[in-house]
Amino acid sequence: MTDDQIKHMVQRFLSWKLPDPFRPDNGINFTPPFPDQPMRSRHWPVGTNLIGATEADAMVRHMLEGLPDGS
Repeated sequence: MTDDQIKHMVQRFLSWKLPDPFRPDNGINFTPPFPDQPMRSRHWPVGTNLIGATEADAMVRHMLEGLPDGS
């Protein structure tokens, strides 16, 4: 896998719109700023605040290490 492909995966991970049943750990909650608007127009969290791009890159590389070739 190329560095550009890994960068693409990192960016996709960090921009992934969290699913509607998203429930953060440790009692943290999220209240949309405009809860009466349809989901697609509300502000909604994406990615994660637990890790940044550097750590996400390391995570993707870790996942790819030893990846079978698919044949």
